[in-house]
Amino acid sequence: MTDKISERYAAGETNIASIDIGSHTARLLICRRTGSSGLFQPLLRKRAYIRLAEGFGDQGEENIGPEAIERTLNALGDFSSIIKEYNAETTHAVSTGVMRDAVNSDRFLDLVYGRTGIKARVISGEEEALLTQKGVLHSLDMHSMSPIIFDLGGGTTEIVSGDENSTEVKSVHIGAAVLTQRYFHSDPPSDERIGALSKYVDEVLEGAYSRIGYAENDFPMVGTGGTVTTLAAMIKRVDIKDITPDRLNGLILKRDQIEDLFAYMKTLPVAERMRLSSMEQGRAGVILAGTMAVIRILYFFRSIQMMVSLSDILEGILIAFLQGEKDE
Repeated sequence: MTDKISERYAAGETNIASIDIGSHTARLLICRRTGSSGLFQPLLRKRAYIRLAEGFGDQGEENIGPEAIERTLNALGDFSSIIKEYNAETTHAVSTGVMRDAVNSDRFLDLVYGRTGIKARVISGEEEALLTQKGVLHSLDMHSMSPIIFDLGGGTTEIVSGDENSTEVKSVHIGAAVLTQRYFHSDPPSDERIGALSKYVDEVLEGAYSRIGYAENDFPMVGTGGTVTTLAAMIKRVDIKDITPDRLNGLILKRDQIEDLFAYMKTLPVAERMRLSSMEQGRAGVILAGTMAVIRILYFFRSIQMMVSLSDILEGILIAFLQGEKDE
């Protein structure tokens, strides 16, 4: 298989890759440059559950732990091999979420480069949001609209509103993995702890925004990130092997559909959630906290539904590169 891939991309086709090292997952996108208005054609998308946020800050010092580091090195080593198989001419890698707060992030990324050859940089929440916006607007062809886009990750949520010329950007400490670790101490969690998590999300959003100006249905909502795409696959009955941008981008999820699914899932322990249709094992442990965060975000912005985008920062990174923007 490797030889066939290498032969196919040995000459005449130029490929580029992007990587997002997040708080819960590391993700890879490899695309072929097309030279057309579409900019690129996706060839491969891969995800690995690295769980960088696991145990983060438990001992009072915000370090990425040795087990999380080893998981990430293994995942990125795999990504590096795939990138070489596809003869990608350039790789653009960023790190987000808890890496922004980790005291050992520089040392960790030096280790990543030494072990895998992948040079990654930590980006701010604002840059993450703007790159996500770029990927979403391009993939959903929403340049003429001004949606509110939220990207719910493992450690933070980035929210961006407006168009690419006039934007408001927020990065808030609402992340599926971190919230699970902080609030859910039993399996399944108690209603009391679910209520505490819900209250926290509301308080964070209220601290970051004023509700003034967000009237029901005035602003289209777009959600992205692993929780959102998993909810879309479950509600729309999309098999795991069919979770692709072509299948998920543009799907509409109603808030009450998400609430109904949450009401069912919250009664199940992780072992049973793993067996639910369209649920990846690595997502089952954090899906409850992530789902509650999605619900509260929709309520805060008074939206009864959202559009789904599997395309996100990975596409945005490549668009920025191809448009000749600074990428160091």
